[in-house]
This record gives sequence, C-alpha cells and structure tokens, in this order.
Amino acid sequence: MLEGRERIDWERLTHAYGPAGEVPGWIRELASDDAAIRKRAFDVLEGSICHQGSWYRASAPAVPFLFELLESPSAKDRVRLIRLLTNLAIGYPEWHVPLGFDSAQRFAEIETLGGPEEIERIRDAEPEEEEDFEPGRDALWQWDAYEAVIGRIVTLQGLTRDEAPDVRAAAVKALAWFPGAAPESVRFVRDALVRETGPKERANALLCLGILARYRNDRSDVPTLLACLSPGEAPSVRLAAAISLAVILGKSAPAECINVLLDAVQSPDAPDLVGWHWLGPIAHACAAITAAKPEPTESVLAAMCRAAELVSNPWSGAEVNTTLLGLVFPDPSTLGTDPRTGFRRVTPEELTPEQRQAIYAIGRAPVWETDPYHYGGLMDVGLEYGLPWQPDKYRALLEEVRRAESSGISE
Repeated sequence: MLEGRERIDWERLTHAYGPAGEVPGWIRELASDDAAIRKRAFDVLEGSICHQGSWYRASAPAVPFLFELLESPSAKDRVRLIRLLTNLAIGYPEWHVPLGFDSAQRFAEIETLGGPEEIERIRDAEPEEEEDFEPGRDALWQWDAYEAVIGRIVTLQGLTRDEAPDVRAAAVKALAWFPGAAPESVRFVRDALVRETGPKERANALLCLGILARYRNDRSDVPTLLACLSPGEAPSVRLAAAISLAVILGKSAPAECINVLLDAVQSPDAPDLVGWHWLGPIAHACAAITAAKPEPTESVLAAMCRAAELVSNPWSGAEVNTTLLGLVFPDPSTLGTDPRTGFRRVTPEELTPEQRQAIYAIGRAPVWETDPYHYGGLMDVGLEYGLPWQPDKYRALLEEVRRAESSGISE
C-alpha cells in the first residue's frame, strides 16, 4: 500500500509550517486501527497541506496516496478522506455555494507567473521563503492538486453507489465542485436521485444536480426539479429543488420556486440541507434568492422584511440583510460617500419607499438588542450598503430616515 510515497523528496516540498517531511508519516497513520491516531493525522494534514484554504508544494503530491487509501477495501474514515480530497482541490466547499466552483476565474491568477516554461521552472525550483504568500503560486499549487483529484474523479463517481449511505452522500456532494467532469458526473447524480429514498439524501443530490446543470448550461433537469417542489415532498427536498432551480434559471425561476425560498428564509426551523452552507439553510436560501434576482414586488419585499425582523444571529442575519438590501439597492456602488470616513453612506432624503421599508425592517431585528457591537458579517453589510453596524448609530440613522420621510410627506 502507498507505493511511491517514500520516493518523493518530501523534505524539499513545503506545507504551511515549512518542510513537508512529516507528511508520509501522517498519511501512513490514516490507515491505523487506532481511531485517535487517525483523527490526529487528519487534523495535522488538514492544517498543513490545505491550511485554511491555502495550498503548498506538498498539497498535490499527497493526493494519489489519499486516493489509494480511499480505494482500499480496508479503508477507514472514508467520508473524511473524501472531504480532505475535496478541500485539497477547491478549498472549503462552503465558499462555492450556491453556484459552484469557478475554475476559470480561480486559476486565471496563474497567468501572473508567466508562460508555460516559467511555470515549469517554478515547479522545479527550490522553495522560496515568501512564495506561500503569492496569489499566483497559491493558485498554481491548487491547480496541481485540483488536477490530481479530477484525474481520479472516477473513484468519487463510483462511491455514489457505495453501500454506506454517508459515503454515497459525501461522494455526491464532492462531484458538485468539478465542472470539467460535469458531463460524466451528472449521470451518477441523476442515478442517486432516483435510487435514494431518504429526504436528506435526495436533497443532497438535488443540490449537486443544480450546480452540475449550471456548469453545462443544461436545463434538461428542470422538469424533475419542478416536480420536487410539490407540497407532497419533504421540506428539505422542496427547498433543495427551489435552490437548484434558482441556480439554473436565475431570473427565469418560476414564482413557485421563489415562494419556497421566501418561506424558508422566514422560518426559524428551515429544513436541514446536509451542511452545504456553513450558516445553515436560511443563508443558503438567501444565496439562492440573490442568484435568482427576483423583482422587489410588494409580496417579495414584505417576505424578506419579515425575515430580517426575525434575525437574532449577527452572522446568518448578515446574509438575510444582504439579500433584502440587494433587492432595493441593486447597485450599491452608486451610493454617496461620507467625506469624513470615505465609506459609503445612505442619504436619508434620497431613499425610496422600498429602501426605507428595508432599513426599518432591519432596525426591528432583535439582533440589535442581543449584542452591543457587531464585527464580521454585519460590518461587511454596512460597508457595502452604507449603513452603520453599531446599534446606537443604526438607531440614529433610523431617526434621520423618519425625519426625512416626515418632511417629504408634509411637503
């Protein structure tokens, strides 16, 4: 097992913390009978050869040996092996929800390194101290890992028919991130959708199917997805079908699809979607609404405002707020700039009724009462749409908006 591992000069290769001489031993430990040893090996591999979504010279050379483990009849922790291989190829899958992995955009950075001869020279050269901080080289090491994984994609495709349900689900999800293999992978995912009977497994296949269809610009699965919107289907299946329809059809997504998404973002108990979006199904549904770009009709805007009013978590709430504000501020780059800070800032006197409605709804959310100050997601939303993210400053803005509205009405 693992032939050829020792012939690689791992000390010459690098990972997140320097020379990669420990990598062969960590890979060997993944085959241990001791679960604690395997867990430690996974932890250190994930933290070194694909550390927080970065890639290194040692990333791609590890891939064949991980596949050898995955294909072994005695393989252990196959779901985690699939996850590690996926991370080596594309980073965290959550980054690419709901539209999929844009390989052309990501790997365009390699062009900054020069032509094919220069790229080969970089691959063959001794590691440089600061090379792991160069976007072009990071993309090159990822490209090498991505190509190594897609070169063995048949293994992942075959595992969609494995006896173990969790392995099947992990393999189906992994296929979503490889646009170059989509024409072949879609057959396995369609087969999984027919074969699986559990709602979570079917929802998993539906989400993958939508992304693969988008890669291929193929709408042949739309009738299947529409049928899965039926009220008789499980809630997770309906939501997954609605998300995939939004991904495939965009602005052409039918009202029934948008309604399912709007129902989900207003529900504190939205159905589980097997962890596709790191912030949960409400955030996933919001991302699908953003992809569909529905017109901000009275009913759509009212539903999104109700969703914003329910927000109590500043991170998932940021996704809801972004979706709502995106409906009423379709081009936030046109907002004015605060001369004191240089940041965007809404002008209360220039807001439309729909924009005021959205800002009021966000202001009614309990999130402003549960935390005294918000960094992270809410700050990003504020910077994008010219809104404050501190509770006291947001309340002050609301007063400005009310005064401007009252003045406009009185005039």
